[in-house]
Amino acid sequence: MRGGKVWKVFGDRRSRAVGLACVILAAFFILLQPLAAVGKAGAEPEPDAHAEEVYFEDQAQRYPLLNELPEDSFGDYIALSVPRDKAYVVAMGDTLWGISGSFYGAGRFWKRIAEANPDSVGKDGLIFPGAELMVPQVCYVEKQDASRGGFSAPACSYDTPSDWLFGYPKWEVCLQSVYDSETMDGKVCAHITENRTFPDGVGEKWEEMQENIKESAGKAEGIRFSEPRFERYFREDGRELIFYSFIGETEEEKVQYAVAYVIGKKYLAEFIGDCLIEERGGQQTSAYAIEEITRYMAASFVETEEEKNWRMLKYRPYLGYEDWAYEDLHNPFAMAAELYGQVEDPVYEGEDQEVTFVSQEWEDLLRKVTAYHFDMTEEEWEDFSDRPLRMSDLAWITDVVMAESPIPGRDGVEINGLYPSEAACDDYKLTTLKDIAVLPNLESLKLEIGSVSDYEALAECRSLKEVSIVLWRPLKETDWLKELPQLEYLALRNSMFPHLMGMGYQKEGATTFDGEETVEDGDYVSEELGKVLAECRKLKYLELETEGMEEFDFIGQLPDLYAFRLFGRDRESAEAEERRAFFSEDAFPQVKCLTVDDKWLRNQE
Repeated sequence: MRGGKVWKVFGDRRSRAVGLACVILAAFFILLQPLAAVGKAGAEPEPDAHAEEVYFEDQAQRYPLLNELPEDSFGDYIALSVPRDKAYVVAMGDTLWGISGSFYGAGRFWKRIAEANPDSVGKDGLIFPGAELMVPQVCYVEKQDASRGGFSAPACSYDTPSDWLFGYPKWEVCLQSVYDSETMDGKVCAHITENRTFPDGVGEKWEEMQENIKESAGKAEGIRFSEPRFERYFREDGRELIFYSFIGETEEEKVQYAVAYVIGKKYLAEFIGDCLIEERGGQQTSAYAIEEITRYMAASFVETEEEKNWRMLKYRPYLGYEDWAYEDLHNPFAMAAELYGQVEDPVYEGEDQEVTFVSQEWEDLLRKVTAYHFDMTEEEWEDFSDRPLRMSDLAWITDVVMAESPIPGRDGVEINGLYPSEAACDDYKLTTLKDIAVLPNLESLKLEIGSVSDYEALAECRSLKEVSIVLWRPLKETDWLKELPQLEYLALRNSMFPHLMGMGYQKEGATTFDGEETVEDGDYVSEELGKVLAECRKLKYLELETEGMEEFDFIGQLPDLYAFRLFGRDRESAEAEERRAFFSEDAFPQVKCLTVDDKWLRNQE
């Protein structure tokens, strides 16, 4: 039972995956409003049929669409127009001012009609009898005074809910996340990129876009999607706002998703919101009206004439790009599958041998996370803890993190995202990587600890796809990399621990680093590394920190290399410029994302 003392030491992966790397407080106030929504594409706004059935725990976070402006209203409202099913036929004597007065109650809104009908309206609003005009149905959402400009950058701004925080999700470097800090049940991920996907707007491709989105929903694994609903608006600036929502469901969880795109003149903005749905009082309910919040954030998006400062740059294809028609947009179905999808454990193929460990502490950790993973009862745990571990017991483990940090409380100790609460790397006394090499299905490994140096043992981990090592001692032997046939991701960086300790730094609590400076001159990686990497033909991402490396012809032997990040020399030095000169515009065209000594030379963003 997970309520027992054995389980209380663990947190789960979702709190960290949804948890964010940096946090900035945003203070806003949201006005309570009744719920309304827009139906399927092309339909006029109408009350949401489910409005009375849904109970929202936090009634303050509401941004409903209103069919008309409240009387005696002095608030600031955003107008969103929706195409009508039937066109208006211009009669003799009609003017846009008069038509606007008939539909909107005021002639001053005539430009809405003109912008919606560029092929039928001439200069200064000239129209002719018999012309068919699309007169949009207009709905409104109140722009909250305290929420204006919740996120602001040189190129754009958009509003956010009150008291939500900013940060970046660990699983996607390009997304900015706005989330509720208390429950983590509601968040909206935002991304602003150049508008290369729809330079002329969605226009006639709207129906095709809906089919593409539905098709992608059927390709995600481990999660079912239902109740797709599409909406299309035109903002007052004439730009399109595309919106769709759906339900993601597994055997254990149900999640409401909402996605909005703003097709700007220069930039393409996307907002992807999700919120858990729970059973409360016999009703399906969520803590937030995530559809309203996501739509509102997109409606409030403002694009300026300034250039965007690309701080978070794309260094690999977006999650699920293979099953997605839009390269510059994230695949929300792949994101949902990553966070909530249920994937069957890999099985052990081979003779089921007993496993022995050098580190008793490491073995104890593997036992506890295994028992937690399989939700063992107290009786099952007693039997399991008394018998030897077997390879089949460890077959479910695919991801290991052992990364010590100089910052107190930042040590990473994770097994498939399960982590012991308040634990540090030194608590597990890992002295040899043979204790990790016994994991038969290990796919991802991140290491920064000073207690191991026998990386050659990793040659036994034939299923490894991602390896990230922050080096404490020089890595002179690299032939073991050639023994990893599935290797797609490799990062070799230098640890700050020897330099900090050389300056007298002492970490709070125990550490796996001994404090001795092991590198006086020279490099952390061998000169033969390039020859080894040339044989790692499946590499898609490569990150190296090396001062001495100058030959990069091996990149030509890596046909699938998407990103190459090279560090080690001072950004403004002549030596760094010499290395950059090696990478001309047409060199290694397969590399879409390239940075050399902290300067971006090529980027898919």
